[in-house]
Amino acid sequence: TAWLPGVLVDGLAAAAGWGAALSGVVALYFMQRIYRIPARPYWDHWQVLTSFYGSMLVLGGLFVGFSTAVLAIMAGSGFAPTLAVLALPVCAGLLLEVLGLWRHAHDMQHSSGEGKAGHYLQSTEFGKTYMARNIVLGALLPMVAGLALGGVEGVPGVFLWGVVTLLAIVAAVIGRAIFYAVVVPTTMPGAFFWKNAGFQQHARETGLADMPQVGVLADAH
Repeated sequence: TAWLPGVLVDGLAAAAGWGAALSGVVALYFMQRIYRIPARPYWDHWQVLTSFYGSMLVLGGLFVGFSTAVLAIMAGSGFAPTLAVLALPVCAGLLLEVLGLWRHAHDMQHSSGEGKAGHYLQSTEFGKTYMARNIVLGALLPMVAGLALGGVEGVPGVFLWGVVTLLAIVAAVIGRAIFYAVVVPTTMPGAFFWKNAGFQQHARETGLADMPQVGVLADAH
């Protein structure tokens, strides 16, 4: 600021901040478009968009909120009003994710081919994991709303917001695992990224299993 006017520096900082925020929103849109390909019917659904933007609102809001709470308690000040405001985008993101997942399950169940097969795997082989993610997402919404309305301060507030943040991370990780685990490609039956029996057999027959980086155990005989 010794070389530039303070007003100019503040303006550049604000412009950089808004530019980063807008570029993130645009980047997420094009990122989800990468997955919207007809060859992967389980992915070719607008739920991918709601998942990406929902995660942005939920995880972004909770990370900022929890960090604010920790810094505030270290400084001996309150944080409940700030987190009450941040709870709005968090709740919006949770609603967005729940809506997308509900419609995705409905549409895949009533579809045919690979999309329906992916939903079947999601509901059977990975059913417990799928239900656990759904339960956590369903519980997060009243938890966030309750904490925001309750205005819990101090160490109890930091602890409770920390629990909520941790649960949101767990739900996001489980969701991403399911996202890659149950997609059924048109080229080979079975999930492509996780426990794909078809690919494992293919790797053993072609010799790919002899390469450690493939991650498939070769036949012992």
